[in-house]
Amino acid sequence: MKRVFGFLVGVLTRFTALTAMLAAAFVFGSVLVTVRSQERVLDEIPRVVSVEEAVLQDTYVATRKFAGRIVAGQVSDVAFELPGEIVEIAVTEGDRVEKGAMLARQDEVQLNNRKDELVARRSEISAQLKRAENDLRRTSDLAGKGFSTEQALDQARADRDGLRAQLRQTDAAIATVEEDLADSVLAAPFAGEVVRRYVDEGTIVQAGQAVIRINETGVLEAQIGVPTTFRRRIQVGDAYELSSGDLVAEGVVTGLVSDVNTGTRTLLVILEIPKDPGFVPRDLVRLSLREEIRERGIWTPAQALNESIRGLWSVYIVEPDAEADGYGVIRRKDVEIIHIEESRIFVRGTLEPGDLMVAAGAFRFVPGQRVQFVATAMDDANASGLAFADGDAEGANVEGDRP
Repeated sequence: MKRVFGFLVGVLTRFTALTAMLAAAFVFGSVLVTVRSQERVLDEIPRVVSVEEAVLQDTYVATRKFAGRIVAGQVSDVAFELPGEIVEIAVTEGDRVEKGAMLARQDEVQLNNRKDELVARRSEISAQLKRAENDLRRTSDLAGKGFSTEQALDQARADRDGLRAQLRQTDAAIATVEEDLADSVLAAPFAGEVVRRYVDEGTIVQAGQAVIRINETGVLEAQIGVPTTFRRRIQVGDAYELSSGDLVAEGVVTGLVSDVNTGTRTLLVILEIPKDPGFVPRDLVRLSLREEIRERGIWTPAQALNESIRGLWSVYIVEPDAEADGYGVIRRKDVEIIHIEESRIFVRGTLEPGDLMVAAGAFRFVPGQRVQFVATAMDDANASGLAFADGDAEGANVEGDRP
């Protein structure tokens, strides 16, 4: 009897467990069916996409940048006019000096000795001249009384004139030595900054050998090469934007060198920088010039382009559904890039005026996909054509041109 009872209890336990498993499976299946049903419903809801209307233009304004260098208004390699040994250098790189300040000094011993010699010689000539003048006066008195000949009078007069000439010659020699002594002290020709020291104390330099380089402070210029096609567009007095890293300033054209660089086919433009934002001489600077180019095309948002085949690019458009307002189907149109700016691109190709271009996130869509679209307008700042092209240009190389 006990065995039968145990058997019935075991059967009942297994039946209860099986029932629980079947119930759990039923609940899980119901949830899975519900989730998949919701996914199908979501897939059937068209995604919302922002579109912009394509507008055909006959021209576009490109901002081009040309690279050059910042230079000081005046740069001077200062040198001694006479050879000699440098006994003192009073400045070093980075020092700021005023006009006339001493930069270096040569050994003056030989020049001082020469001056002392000439001064002594002048004293001797002065004494001789005084005696010759007295002799001439006495000879003239005797000649007037008939006690001296005309020849003696002429000789006395010649002796006096000769000594006078020697005195003038000696004075000139003394002045030359004094000038050489002044030149033995090297002075700053203008207020500026010492940017290089070529020699050290104790060096024997030749006449004209550079000792110190000074850049003028307060006045900076930009020297930039631009293509010859810009010759008539740039006039003296025009103001343009100059940039170097994060520094931006206005440069005023002060000169345009018409001699064409045969290597780069460029003209040298010189711009003065009235308000220096912190430029450093010899630093790289870029000149921004705007140019209107006659080329038919359409501006597209930069995020609207997808890479296509054979070097082309594509733009996705929305083909409106005639039966459902605000809905349409994604189509692809191939285009060619003409000009690139920061947030928009000028293209030509199969894109037509009035097409509704996908403004952003084109990678999220595929041709043939049904979407709901919302029209937007291109950014006003971009539409003004003021955005700069990416990259740099040196000389005649132009930024923002065709890739």
